[in-house]
Amino acid sequence: MRPRDENTPDATEHARAERGRELIAEALADPRTLAPPHLRDAIEHERARAAASAGPGSRRRFGMMPRRLLATGGALAAVIVAIVVVSGGGDADPSVERIAAVSRLTATASAPSRVPGTTPAQLNVAVEGLEFPDWQEEHGWRATGRRADRVGGRSVTTVFYRNAKGATLGYAIVAGDALSGAPAGDDVVKAGETYRVAHDGGRTTVSWTQEGHTCVIDAPSTVADAKLLEFASSSNI
Repeated sequence: MRPRDENTPDATEHARAERGRELIAEALADPRTLAPPHLRDAIEHERARAAASAGPGSRRRFGMMPRRLLATGGALAAVIVAIVVVSGGGDADPSVERIAAVSRLTATASAPSRVPGTTPAQLNVAVEGLEFPDWQEEHGWRATGRRADRVGGRSVTTVFYRNAKGATLGYAIVAGDALSGAPAGDDVVKAGETYRVAHDGGRTTVSWTQEGHTCVIDAPSTVADAKLLEFASSSNI
């Protein structure tokens, strides 16, 4: 019996690689894709890295594709997932879960500055008049960056905060009316206001409606629910 070449992927790997190439091509070619430019750049970066790992003398058909090249599929898949979350197929009303997913992405702009003389302290960025809070002095969480996205036809602004231990959270505000539908999780009442708290995959998401807008805080579950509710209620006054 001829020994199996360890550099020859099996049929399952072939199929996954083929489907990955199709998804990447669709994501880059489809003009309806609303992914931010940095996500599209990430796809190109991963494709270039994959091609480099194949080596100048490697054959381009899948039957001879090195395992290292196939392994890049995981990184490519992660980028594609991010694109799907952001573009969302053109839904008119995205879910809180999709907003939370966007708030886990990386910042694309510098942190907003503090607005002097505001009580409670506010940052110099707002969504339709609803300002983002400055939590540095009172809570020890410093604003580190921000990003702007469109999710299911809605504009979403996210500000990122970090504490002294290196934990990072995203606070997103959705433009327009409050999102319809009840998100996953349980209702928690604090200071007379109702917040929705959900736990999934090592993350905690707190969502609520403030001044007619849906607000979402998403953080690692290592950050206590009580602290996230404190943040939410300190903003919702």
